[in-house]
Parts: sequence; structure tokens; C-alpha cells
Amino acid sequence: MKKNTETMNSQHRENQQGAIFSKAEPPVQMASSRSRRISKIALASLSALVILAMMFVLVAIEPAQGQVDSENGSSAIQEHTVTQHTITGYCPSRMSLADSASYGDSQFQATSGDISSDSAHAAFGAIYDSSITAFPNGDGTALATQLEDKDPTDDAAVSVAQSTVNAHALVQNTQLLDTKNGAGAASSVVSQATQGDLRGLSATSCVSPTLSQSFLLPPTDTGWTQQLVIANPTDKATAISINVWGTGSDGTLALNTARTVTVGAGSESVYDLAAAAPQQDGLFVTISSKDTAVAAVVKVVGLDGLKTLGSEYVTANGSASQSMVLPGVTKGQHVKLLAYAEAASKISLSWVTKAGLKNSRSESIEAHRVASIDMGSVPDDAMAISVTADNDIHASAITTVNGSNGQQDFGVIAAQSTPQFSAIALPKGLDGSLVVANHSTQKASADIDSYNADGSRLETTTVQVGPNAASSLALSDLGSHVAAITVRQQQSSKDALSWDIALSSSTLDKAKVAASSYLQPISLMLQHAKITVNETVGVLR
Repeated sequence: MKKNTETMNSQHRENQQGAIFSKAEPPVQMASSRSRRISKIALASLSALVILAMMFVLVAIEPAQGQVDSENGSSAIQEHTVTQHTITGYCPSRMSLADSASYGDSQFQATSGDISSDSAHAAFGAIYDSSITAFPNGDGTALATQLEDKDPTDDAAVSVAQSTVNAHALVQNTQLLDTKNGAGAASSVVSQATQGDLRGLSATSCVSPTLSQSFLLPPTDTGWTQQLVIANPTDKATAISINVWGTGSDGTLALNTARTVTVGAGSESVYDLAAAAPQQDGLFVTISSKDTAVAAVVKVVGLDGLKTLGSEYVTANGSASQSMVLPGVTKGQHVKLLAYAEAASKISLSWVTKAGLKNSRSESIEAHRVASIDMGSVPDDAMAISVTADNDIHASAITTVNGSNGQQDFGVIAAQSTPQFSAIALPKGLDGSLVVANHSTQKASADIDSYNADGSRLETTTVQVGPNAASSLALSDLGSHVAAITVRQQQSSKDALSWDIALSSSTLDKAKVAASSYLQPISLMLQHAKITVNETVGVLR
């Protein structure tokens, strides 16, 4: 047994040694595996270098033009016509003094007196909604007044509303169901006073927001104030750039105040033009908005010590033109013509009567400088002023009337291009005359429709005006309590006619207060724009 045991132990030792010997062979296999890993790393590095080289070729080397799809063969141009369905009209607040603070003795303090203010609003055509809201309305709590057609049985499709204007401005928002010529909205504001420093009449048609506007304005002599009120009805703030030209020198004036003003979203800003450019006999002012369309009106007030020189809202001029007519002047007024041109120009001025032009005269105006031309008293039969020039110009007429005790009032007629369809909304309690003037050498005709506060049609009148002539209609001839008027020029007229309403007030007449003011028409033409989309297929680099 002992021998067998030793034999078994000997065999066990041999097996262990064999096992140890067999574990000594793997180092050859490990070396082979390490070589394979090194080869893989080398191949991966080489592949990365090849990929980087290909990327460099694609980025740095421009492909041959023959390998790029032709632009003409792969372009898609589409045109879309966009029409304006929403119309916004901004109506300024009641006429006010620039500085209403009290200084010194009460008898020498400026006062607004018994001033009152009213507005009128009208919408024409297929209207989804038209409403008036106080502005600014930052918290959204101001109640809206809806326009309504109280006589839907007729074919007029006119909605009307009238309101009182106080310290807040108004905004009329109108949504059209159908966009076509003759559909749209018009509104206006009038302020009047028989006492105080704002005695007289101030009126304006409400204005639509635009990116750029230009104004011709009365003097900035001592005692005159000019508040440029800029309203931003959008939800985005914008910066306004202001440039001013005067009568004193050529080129833009060096202003005493900043040339820019910021208008917050849904708010107003006021810029003092008289302080920025004093001692000028007239101003030409341009404003441009950087980001959003804005509405602007200038409140002008003239005082000479205790003498009231008048007040007026002034709105933007139309585009510069070589031929224009300014309707609405009447006997007893004194007229100054303001003109501005980009190039030196010779202009011809004439009074327009029912029979044609009268008392023509020529004047020369300098480039980039406002010209103030005294035209004297209006002849008995004159109803408008004709202005022609050898270059495009801007022009406005300032009409002044005298009352008792040295009181004066003035109005401003801005040259406007009157389209085929246009309208005016008329505040209650006013009188006046509708004046139509023809600046062409051919006879022109227009159809005039008047409406009352219920939207019912009162009268339809056709007026024919001879070449370079004018015609006038009393508002009383167009019906009782006229609230809105539309004018449609006949196709043969080709927009030759310009018209406005020269206002008067029985309240001021009874108080023996002189008054001069005008309402100018609002376009009812279809507003549209073309958008072009050009899609080009090519290599994106």
C-alpha cells in the first residue's frame, strides 16, 4: 500500500508539472493579438485622414458649374396679391394748450376756455366690425363703441357713430368682409370754443398709420406752439427720426432738441417742434418710423400776448406733385402759401373760380428751403388755389380770418391727391360748404352721396366742373343733419377733382368768433400689395 501511495503521488507531481508547462505556451498568442490591435489602430487613423481630406475638398474647392443644377431650370416664382382687410384711423384728442400751468395773475394766464370736442365715424361697404376705442388703452379696459347701420333696409351699407372727445384720443378699427373700391372707413374730430385762448374752430380728418410722413406747418414765431403728437397703435415700440427744414436757410435745420423720439407700444409721444426750430416763417417736417407704422398729427396754437391767433390740427401732406389744387378758400380770408421742393423750381399760382383761373402769378422757390408766399386777400369769386411747378413740390395754404377784439383763427389746406372714391365723416352741429376743384384742362364730373346719423342716404347729387374751375355746394343742400359724405369721380375724370369741406359753426357765429378750418377726404380705394416669392434650387455651401 505504501508503494502504491508513492506511485500515485509521483504521478500527481508529474501532472502538475505538465500543467505548468502547458501554461507557458500562450505568450506567443498574446504577441499576435497585440499586432492585430496595432494594425486596426493604424487603419482607423488612415481612414480618418482620408475622411478629413474629402471634407476639405468639398468645403474649399468650388464644384464645376456643369455639375450644379441650372438656376433657370429650377426656379419657381410666385406672385400673391394681398388686400387690406383691417383699417385703423387715429383721431387726436381735444385741442389743447402746450403749457396749461398757471403763472402770475389769473387775467394773464392761458386758458382753454369753454372748449368742446366731438368726433364722427363712418364705415362703408360690407363691414364685419367697426368700433371706436379710447387711446391709449394700455390695460384694455376702455369700452368700445360699435358703429351700426340703423337702416339696413336701404342699399347704402353705411354704419355711423358719433362721440365726444376729451383728454384721450380715439382709434377706429374696421374689419372689411369684402375689399373693393368704395369700401372703407372715415372719421374726423372737431374742437371749438367761444372763450379763452383756443377761441375758434379746429378740425381734422383722422389719419391712418404709415412708416413715413411729411408736414408743411405755420410759423414758429414767439407765442406759437407746435405739438407733434405721434401715436403707435401696435404692440411693438419704435424709434422716430425727425428732420426739419425752415425758411431761414437751406438744408436741414440744426435742432435745439433731439432728432429722435421713442414711441412705446400702444402709446403716444409729444415732440415740441416750435422749441426745436424757433423763429421760422414755416416748417417742412418729415418723420420716419424704424419698426412700425405710426399715426401723427400736429396741434398748432398761435398766441400774441393776450391776442388769440387761432389753433388748428395739421395732418400730413400728400405726395409731391407738379400740379395741384387747394379747394376751400372763401372771401374775407387772407392766404399764405407754403411750398417746399427738392430742386429749385418756378411755380405758377392762380385763384380758381367757377369760370376758370384768375390773377395768375409766378414765383421762384429755392431747393431744400421752405417758401412762404403772401397771396393776399381771397377775391370774391375764388374758391380754390391752383399751383403748378416745373418740379415736384409740396404745398399748403394757410387761411386766416379776423374776428372781434383782435381775435383771429386760421386753417390749413394741405395739397392732397384725391382718388376716385373718397369720404368724409362730419361731426354734429357743424355747417359749411363742400368745394370741388378741377386741376385738369378737361371737364370733370363726380357723384356726391350724403348720409345721416342712421346711415340712411339723404341725397345723391352729380356735380360737373369745368376745366381749371371750381364749384361749391352748401351742406344744407345735401340734406338735413348730414353725418357722412362720399364722392365718386366718374371714370372720365381720371382723379382730376380735389374736394374738401370748409367748415363753419353757428355757435361761433352767434358769439361773433371768427373761424377757419377744413375737413379733407379719406381714400376709399382698395389697398393692396404684391408679394413675390422666388425659390431657387442649387448647391448649399
